[in-house]
Amino acid sequence: MNALQPQHDPFPSPNPSRRHRVRRQPRRLPQRSPHHTLAVETTVKLGVNLLLATTAIITLARLIPYNTQQQADLVRLEAEVKEASTKVAGLQEDFDRHFDPQQAVTVMQEQNIRFNPKQRQVVWLTPETQKPEAEEKTKPSPDTSQPADSAIAPD
Repeated sequence: MNALQPQHDPFPSPNPSRRHRVRRQPRRLPQRSPHHTLAVETTVKLGVNLLLATTAIITLARLIPYNTQQQADLVRLEAEVKEASTKVAGLQEDFDRHFDPQQAVTVMQEQNIRFNPKQRQVVWLTPETQKPEAEEKTKPSPDTSQPADSAIAPD
């Protein structure tokens, strides 16, 4: 009673043996040749690589002038640093000299008009500054037996 009954087909086919042979297959798109797919893939790869290469070249073309300018600035700054380091070295020597207790007297004499009373002042005179030009014209000839002017001032 409760056994399963075979189902009846509401639309019987004219040939029952053929019904089992025919299978429905999903519809397929027309298949392209493998060469066509490979050609499309290669074309896309070449296009992307060409785009990347073009972008790289344009970027480098823009960076080269900037790099040249930076190198020129670097050379200029290195020259300024060298000049400043020379000046700093001179100032450091001067600073050390000013605060050296052994050279304190020498520094004071350089910066002041006064001299040490125990020190003699020596003034060197040249013949041009010693006599005016008018006296040189009336001067006797050098073959006379007069002594030449002394360059050392008398005490």
